[in-house]
Amino acid sequence: MSKYSWVAIFIVTILLIMPGCSGQSGSAKKPAQQDSQQEELPSEFEKIVSDTEHIILLTDQKWKMRQASALRRSTPIQAAESQPKQDQQGGQEGSGDQKQQEEKQGSSGDKEQGGNQENQPKQEKQQNQQQTGGMSVTWEQEIKSLMNIHENWTSLQVKAMQAGMTNVTKQRFDEYLDQLTTEINRENDVRSLLAAINLYGQFDDIARLFKSEVPPSFYEVKYQIMMVTALGQQEEWEEAQAQSVSMLDDWDVLKNQAQKAEKTVVSCTEIAIQDLARAVDNESRELVLIKGEIAVKEIAKLKDELSKKMPASQSS
Repeated sequence: MSKYSWVAIFIVTILLIMPGCSGQSGSAKKPAQQDSQQEELPSEFEKIVSDTEHIILLTDQKWKMRQASALRRSTPIQAAESQPKQDQQGGQEGSGDQKQQEEKQGSSGDKEQGGNQENQPKQEKQQNQQQTGGMSVTWEQEIKSLMNIHENWTSLQVKAMQAGMTNVTKQRFDEYLDQLTTEINRENDVRSLLAAINLYGQFDDIARLFKSEVPPSFYEVKYQIMMVTALGQQEEWEEAQAQSVSMLDDWDVLKNQAQKAEKTVVSCTEIAIQDLARAVDNESRELVLIKGEIAVKEIAKLKDELSKKMPASQSS
């Protein structure tokens, strides 16, 4: 009887374990089901990305205009297509006003010397604007973009928390946004530039919470490109080289996720990134400026390509 009782206990134990195993397999499938149920990337996210890129463009321009080299003044980190048309019109109007001012000065002669002395501060401001290519030296546009980021982040936070954003991700974004706010308020172009790039580095964690044609790793790679370029142009070579290694590693991840994109675009992006890394290794400031601008332009083309190609690849 003792032997039979042990057999019975063994059979009952097996029967109890089997449902547990089947339950495990069911739970293992849940993450895949959750991925398919992700919400589309909110419009607030793209707005924040656009405004951050605009701040990067403007602060980078301000910093470069203080440099002696003409080459450094002509190579932006962020592609200039993010800049509103009003900026360009403002520059043209500024140069036009300067030309009119010069004509008035030439025709007035010595009679208006006293008036010219009164207008000297205004003329000096126009001359400074002419030296910066007509670019506004005020921070109104940065402040406007910053206010837009704060407003859209308020709305995006709710959706991101519902999608599973962790407190760590939220705190990091808040910290970098606070830092950017402080530096723009101080009108510090270099620190504002770095703060805006660091804020951009948080986008990949948020993008992972939602469904999008563009892989989240895209934002990490673009962040690395901009940071490597910024560090290189400030000749922080040790940090730039360490960041360059991360850039190449992150690119390998993105490249594997971009197989459906046009091969030529992928190849051009890879070459541009490798050239930027080589420029950093050579510790050539001017070369970093050129290769950094090219890398940003190429990865922007890749984003356009991924936006078109990825939906078809996700149908399987």
